[in-house]
Amino acid sequence: MSKKLFTLIVCMLGFFVLAQAQDESKIVITGTVVDGKTNEPIAFTNIGVLGTILGTASDIDGKFKLVVPYKCAAHEIRFYAIGYQSVAMKVYEGKDKPELVIKMEPIAYGLAQVDVYGELLVYKKMLRNVVDHISENYIDQPYNYVGYLKYVTNRDSIHKMKEAVVTIYDAEGYHRSNPETTFRNIGYTYNQVRRNQQPASVLDGLTDMDDILTADIIRNTRNVLDISNSRDYKLQSKGVLLYEGDSVHVIAYTVTKPSISTTGVYGVKTYSGEIYIHLKDWAVLKNVMNITAEDYNVLGRNLVTIGEAAKKNVKMTYTTTYKKLRDVYFLSGVNVDYSYQEDGQNVKGRMEFITTKVNMNSPTVIEGRTYYEDIKENPDFWNQYSAYFEE
Repeated sequence: MSKKLFTLIVCMLGFFVLAQAQDESKIVITGTVVDGKTNEPIAFTNIGVLGTILGTASDIDGKFKLVVPYKCAAHEIRFYAIGYQSVAMKVYEGKDKPELVIKMEPIAYGLAQVDVYGELLVYKKMLRNVVDHISENYIDQPYNYVGYLKYVTNRDSIHKMKEAVVTIYDAEGYHRSNPETTFRNIGYTYNQVRRNQQPASVLDGLTDMDDILTADIIRNTRNVLDISNSRDYKLQSKGVLLYEGDSVHVIAYTVTKPSISTTGVYGVKTYSGEIYIHLKDWAVLKNVMNITAEDYNVLGRNLVTIGEAAKKNVKMTYTTTYKKLRDVYFLSGVNVDYSYQEDGQNVKGRMEFITTKVNMNSPTVIEGRTYYEDIKENPDFWNQYSAYFEE
């Protein structure tokens, strides 16, 4: 055997070993979370890897995808959903099981088990405590979020999907101010983009990130945490439950007279939701908003559509989650599900944003917002990319 041929074989073997090592450096776990009694899917189940800040949430059909570094194979995964007993499993137990089904058993809470308050003022005080502790609980300096965005639209038989890596810059940090100031202090840019089909119109280049930003109810206003509008909110306790090992009070809210000033939604008809408050430090861990409106704007729910026929039967659900990184909380993810009718066609869509990196030490300044992008896909980048948190 010639020396050159031997060297080539050694190089090829090294390449295959390296490729295998790279493939095995991550464990991808996919499956469905269902009710243990009815087998119905459980939407927006919180899924976290203990000892890390890795995590995700199930979608509206109960399906989930969790990417975990191989070094965390022995860690425990916990599944949490309000009204269900938590479920635990090891990371390695989910490897190579594409049809994994997680069954969660419902819990019947009686009045003796749930801390129910009868006074509306108590709930308002709890929301006030959340606002008063924002500077202690959340990032109070300039920062970057780097995140993965997935945007899927189904219009009758047409299916479009866009994936992107986005960098967000906040010049101020988590401080509640007026909408104009907040808007000016937050900018974002698209770094990488991948689509399932080539852009066919200007609409295909729209970025839709404003809806993700406004779902961050701690940083943005016009939501249930605006105490000045509390008279327009009807509040009701759903009890104190165990969530990710800590006591969380769940408050349901409904706006009695919804408007753009109280909800941030143009043409809003109904607005309700649930907010999960950590009783130890008054941090919000999760918020779910259910909205119906007279119109839908692809640039964001707080913008007005001009010169277009209004959409019909507009429905939107926003699910926002926060996690703790060392001593502060950050926006860990946002899911947006929406549907409407346009020109006799049924349109359904879903946006998913996952924060993959937080930079508080030397954030990159970004001025303005990228409302339109025409970035060319980089296959090499996407072949190596995985959306999991990097501390």
